[in-house]
Amino acid sequence: MAIGTNVLQDKLIRKTTNKGSKGSIKSNVSIVSPGKPSNKQEADTFDTIKMTFYIKNGLYFKLKNFAYWDRHSLTEAFNQVVEDGLKGKNTKDRG
Repeated sequence: MAIGTNVLQDKLIRKTTNKGSKGSIKSNVSIVSPGKPSNKQEADTFDTIKMTFYIKNGLYFKLKNFAYWDRHSLTEAFNQVVEDGLKGKNTKDRG
């Protein structure tokens, strides 16, 4: 395929090839100080563990709708649902 026949693909190729030629790489890692979080995004992830779960589609959409209608982030909604679900359950430390 000659250059110029597909404008969108050519722009995408140019964008990806120009990124490496700038000479510096900026890191997206932010360090959260052990005090109070400075903004809402840091507050959602402050003192948390990142995990991966497989969840049924229906439950995911219910959680997403719950977060939308109660004006929470998906993380906040998930934490609330888990906290409410574990009330009254045996959550003693294993060892």
